[in-house]
Amino acid sequence: MTSEDIRSELEKEPFIPFRLHLVSGKTVDVTIKGQVEMLQNAVLVFQRDSGPDGETLYDVIALRNIERLEQVGSRAVERGVN
Repeated sequence: MTSEDIRSELEKEPFIPFRLHLVSGKTVDVTIKGQVEMLQNAVLVFQRDSGPDGETLYDVIALRNIERLEQVGSRAVERGVN
């Protein structure tokens, strides 16, 4: 997966939620445009829920660990890392 692949999904108007499939078999759902920040060789994905003390929760995922990207309807999106 390249940063351009993810960036092109983030720039779509209107935004379409998508799911990242990782090489580990886990999935990460991106439900809103501002949920992802591109890093040099990774993506920073903020979780929708905060931690018990109100802290911001996030996952840093190396691009090489993203196997594929799948567009999903907003009703089908589950939360967080599965």
